[in-house]
Amino acid sequence: MKETPDAVCQKPGDRLFVAVELSEEIKVRLLNVRTFIPGLKWTPNANLHLTLHFIGQIPQDSVALLRQSLRRIKGDAFRLNVVGLGLFRQRAGGILWAGITKEPALIKLKHQVDEALWGAIELSLDEKDYSPHVTLSRLKKPISPPLKSLVQENAAAHFGTMDVTDFVLFRSLLRPAGAIHEPVERHRLNVKAL
Repeated sequence: MKETPDAVCQKPGDRLFVAVELSEEIKVRLLNVRTFIPGLKWTPNANLHLTLHFIGQIPQDSVALLRQSLRRIKGDAFRLNVVGLGLFRQRAGGILWAGITKEPALIKLKHQVDEALWGAIELSLDEKDYSPHVTLSRLKKPISPPLKSLVQENAAAHFGTMDVTDFVLFRSLLRPAGAIHEPVERHRLNVKAL
């Protein structure tokens, strides 16, 4: 029997997140970063996205409430600019990322998603300032001076502009080779705003 998206999402232990998918054109441009920054383990092309909220594992009986709450969001479509490279330092390594311009419509959508999740499953709101980015690589070692220099040289690189006409609830499946992200439900935005 073929599973419906509802049945797929209802399995215990699902790790969920809400994100904006990137256009194929922008993904290709981001992949070009590999040509001048060698030696890193890269995020697979299919997994490149802009996270709005990482939910994590939630109880099976909360999934339907979460989906209903996300369906009530009435955000406007908007333009997304992917600009620049940067690094987040972490205890053992860091994250190489591509930046996203903080468009007012993006920030509004982020807040709407946070509020929808709080209303549905009392998921805590993000207290830190939202720093929109696309994770290109998770570094296992401390950031090297050559890598830092290459990133600084490309701090203003422009990877493209795209229209965001929807956002997506994803399920993340952890596999030995890495995570696989499956779209569960797509939520349309008001395209008349473009």
